[in-house]
Amino acid sequence: MAIETPAKPDTATYTIVHYEIPATDADKLVAFYSGVFGWQFGSAPGMDTYKMASTTGDDEGVDVAIFPGENEGARPTNYVSVESVKTYAEKIQANGGTVLHEFTVPGMGRGAIAVDPEGNMIGIWERDPNAAP
Repeated sequence: MAIETPAKPDTATYTIVHYEIPATDADKLVAFYSGVFGWQFGSAPGMDTYKMASTTGDDEGVDVAIFPGENEGARPTNYVSVESVKTYAEKIQANGGTVLHEFTVPGMGRGAIAVDPEGNMIGIWERDPNAAP
């Protein structure tokens, strides 16, 4: 018997929508991924060293970001789309995870970084073009 999951809203919630790759030499990785896949990177608003590219060429696809891995232990992170960062941060904690950081990207949305009970990084993302700090 299959376990039923909640129906997905039209906004593709509960899918991976973004992933980040830390780099000691971000320009080198931007050149690598651009050369291999043809992705066109640009700076995110207000974050000059955070380079983003769409892997599908539209607003609904998966984005990739390369950033200077300045924090020790920085590792790739997948972001899952959710309706509410606040609600899902509470769910993460209630199910044994730990929320490390919540943030807002003005004009884009809200997010949080967490670790699951095994210590794996997971990000959650709430798309909101009206997001303000």
